Amino acid sequence: MNINVLTYHRSLFQWHCRNFFNFRRHLSVTEKAYLEKCFSIATKSDQVSEGGYEHFSYYTYSHRVKGESVNSSRMAYGSVDHPDVAFTAAQPVLHERGLILPQGLAEHPFYGLGWDIEDELFKVYFRTLDWRELPPLLAELVVDYNWNDHRPEALLSLTFQQNQLIERKIYLYPKDEDTPEGTLGRALMITDTRGVVTQSDLSPSREIPYDLNEIGQKILAAYQEIGEGLDTIAYEAKDNYTLYFP
Repeated sequence: MNINVLTYHRSLFQWHCRNFFNFRRHLSVTEKAYLEKCFSIATKSDQVSEGGYEHFSYYTYSHRVKGESVNSSRMAYGSVDHPDVAFTAAQPVLHERGLILPQGLAEHPFYGLGWDIEDELFKVYFRTLDWRELPPLLAELVVDYNWNDHRPEALLSLTFQQNQLIERKIYLYPKDEDTPEGTLGRALMITDTRGVVTQSDLSPSREIPYDLNEIGQKILAAYQEIGEGLDTIAYEAKDNYTLYFP
């Protein structure tokens, strides 16, 4: 266990609770134990998958901005380096919530759990090294996508409300394409409810190539004060986007 990384995650969690949304009041004892396990098994901030993909973030805090409103109750934690340990820690949470995962999903590496407390959503994430080999429930989302145009690794996600599955998602990563200035690449979030949403991974050395409203600018400034930059953005318009930190 890396004490410095453990302290970082605890401190970052507390900072979010003080400045954006008090997760501590809404998470169960079981969920807090899961987070603590994720904090403790983290050895570094950047974790590369066994397939070599470098842009899987094993934790994130996100802010969904729509006009003058913002939902900062969104968080996800897991592990890339230690998927089996994280999945074991997740079992009591899944049991507590009464969730049963589709057959075949757990054959892929576990990635993490996510919360959107304001919208009462709970998310479960897995990774795959080959998105051609998926359970039928997810495979049908990508039947029209060309294998040769995308990286073999993909992110899999199920969203639950209460204990009901309400959305399926697959994140594909296009390859061999020109990316806009200031970005490192993009992900296609393919869903069964919202169609396709594009997410852009940002270069930490460049200015953000998107126009954000005042709310977004204030969020960016808060993170800059603690030395954290924006990692990913799903951008639709100046008043409609989601920011993912750090």
